[in-house]
Amino acid sequence: MHHELLILKHPLRVRMFHYLLIVSFLPLAVTGVILYFKPFGESAMNLAMQIHAAAGAFFLLAFDRVLLFVKRVFTFSLDDVRWFAVLGGYPQKLLLGRKISVPPMGKYNSGQKLFGICVLIGGAVLIISGLALWAFPHLLPRAATAYLGLLHTFFGWLLTLFLPVHLFLGVYMADDFKAMILHGRIPLAEAREMSPCWVEKEVIALSENG
Repeated sequence: MHHELLILKHPLRVRMFHYLLIVSFLPLAVTGVILYFKPFGESAMNLAMQIHAAAGAFFLLAFDRVLLFVKRVFTFSLDDVRWFAVLGGYPQKLLLGRKISVPPMGKYNSGQKLFGICVLIGGAVLIISGLALWAFPHLLPRAATAYLGLLHTFFGWLLTLFLPVHLFLGVYMADDFKAMILHGRIPLAEAREMSPCWVEKEVIALSENG
């Protein structure tokens, strides 16, 4: 029986980061939309605010793990520009059923790196502004409160609108999605196709040294 070779792409600490994001940002996004549009009565809105605050605490726990990705997401080259020029080949695959040549990527592609930057910057703004607005809104100058509220709303919507795209492409890349949620391992053949630079520079180098 043939068994395809698997390699570890997402170690436990990375998977823990995603678990914490799932239990924090999803309820944050849902309750954030509810708090923005205010479709319910006072008691329901108070409950939404309490859930939002509790989920924010979990998000804070997850956020320190964003530092694991800083070096990778802020590493750019001309290949990233070329990747964005064809949007990673996804429109051609999904809409035309055609596979095109895509610039070689590292462990994360350019779109994932852009999302990581948004999470890093947007998450920091959401945590700081949310904590200030929740803990001591009456101690802040009115202009500062308004400005923080505007920043919180803007970055909240930015990450919330980014989320469906991230989830869709995550499910579309089924092996990588299962690896992130379950065991962390993906087929070597898929890694060579999706992340050839990472395989050649890190995976193969480690195997040769080890």
